[in-house]
Amino acid sequence: MRKHYLLLIAALLASPLVSTQALAHGNTEPQYGGVVKIVGEYSFEMKQDGDQVSVWVFYDGEPLNAAELGLRLKVKGEDRKEMIETAAAEGNRFSAPVNLSGASQVLAMLTLQDGVSKIVGKYKL
Repeated sequence: MRKHYLLLIAALLASPLVSTQALAHGNTEPQYGGVVKIVGEYSFEMKQDGDQVSVWVFYDGEPLNAAELGLRLKVKGEDRKEMIETAAAEGNRFSAPVNLSGASQVLAMLTLQDGVSKIVGKYKL
């Protein structure tokens, strides 16, 4: 019986050493100076640079190959609603000429390799 109490005390003393923090999959910090959104195992980073918008995509923290995927931006505003096709750039980056001024919401809609499955990152501006 004394052995059980000693084990219990040892477990209680060691418990502060074990982290209970849940770690999210993917990148939570921007790597390119944009805004990051996490959707399950996928993460999006969107950045406006002048009249150009870039979106980088990741799966479980690893960059995806943009050439094998598709990405459209649905831009919504008070008097604005448009769908913009982006072009695959180098690595995991998509790019499109668009100005987000006056927009209140942007949906980054990623189409996976099967051509059917979609993952959507929602940005409130």
